[in-house]
Amino acid sequence: MFRQSIRQLATAATTTPIASAAVATTAAGTASAAATTSSASTATVDVAESTTTTTIDEPVFHNVQPAKYTLGSLRAFPSLNPFTFIPLPAKFFTMPERKDILWSAVVFEADGERVGSNWAPTKGDKLFSNRKVRPQKGTGRARLGDANSPHLYNAIKAHVIQAPHDWSTELPDKIYSKAWSSAFSEQYKAGNLFIIGADPEGKVQSDRKGDGSIVDFNVCDPLVYDKFAKSHNVKGKGLLFITNSKRDNLSQSAKERDSKKFIVKTKEDVDVRDILKANRIYVELPALQWIIGKHTV
Repeated sequence: MFRQSIRQLATAATTTPIASAAVATTAAGTASAAATTSSASTATVDVAESTTTTTIDEPVFHNVQPAKYTLGSLRAFPSLNPFTFIPLPAKFFTMPERKDILWSAVVFEADGERVGSNWAPTKGDKLFSNRKVRPQKGTGRARLGDANSPHLYNAIKAHVIQAPHDWSTELPDKIYSKAWSSAFSEQYKAGNLFIIGADPEGKVQSDRKGDGSIVDFNVCDPLVYDKFAKSHNVKGKGLLFITNSKRDNLSQSAKERDSKKFIVKTKEDVDVRDILKANRIYVELPALQWIIGKHTV
């Protein structure tokens, strides 16, 4: 009995602290969990508040449109003094250089100027007799027909293009117009394009005597051209004058000087090759407007 009672007391003493510790541990875990939950909820509220108060501005894109016009100096002739600016379409005067298009335009214009008058005799023209040159047999040599055979040295051709023949080729109008734009753009960027004309009121603001709004000399004298070339330092260079109509004094001066370096053409007669060859281009404003209106794509 005594041993049994001692055993029961020892068992009760050992089990009671463990239970209390378990209860304490449970309470502490519950308290810490509650604290964690409360802190998490507080953090969630803070994040929500910060999210609702922060605003991000959307990026604004400013699309800058390219310029529609560029400027050109309007000058008086023959002094070439500039007195005002005029707007020029940027689409026509700022085109990049396209050598492939320019080459196509040059070939197209050159083919159109070929006359096709070449003539060479053929066997059908019968320049010689139809008589057989030598007998068919008995000579020990090869068979031979009449003297009109093309393989003989008699200037007769077997295959030849005879006149009249049309050598002209085709080129789309859009490609040809781009060639005009590319040629004028290169001369404009190089500073070789001089526009002659009057202001909207029809006046030429120049203090030089004899200046006008058209590309023409006052008198028909080659010495006037020599003076013009010397004053502008263009002697010996290729000059191209594009006029709106025929200019007698200018044309006559060109005939008495080097026509290869001094070219005068109206707006209908000028082509892309003339623009590419020229070192200086003097064009009347109405003629330039006509060219722009015809070849703007």
